[in-house]
Amino acid sequence: EQNLSARGRERLTALQAWRSELARSTGKPAYTVFSNATLIAIAEQGPGSLEALSEISGVGAAKLDKYGDAVLSVCAGA
Repeated sequence: EQNLSARGRERLTALQAWRSELARSTGKPAYTVFSNATLIAIAEQGPGSLEALSEISGVGAAKLDKYGDAVLSVCAGA
């Protein structure tokens, strides 16, 4: 997390806010959406496609299908 660029830190902040809101709205713990390590990797890489997102550790087929478009939207908007 400390090694993230300024852009990566912005993405991480946005991703954490998205994950918290999703967890709150579904009544599930935030870590069940994505782990901190996975969010950091997403923030660092800033994937621009579902294919790129799928290559990140912690993003399996089910999470890609369930959250992929939202994650890409958050990354693009951060």
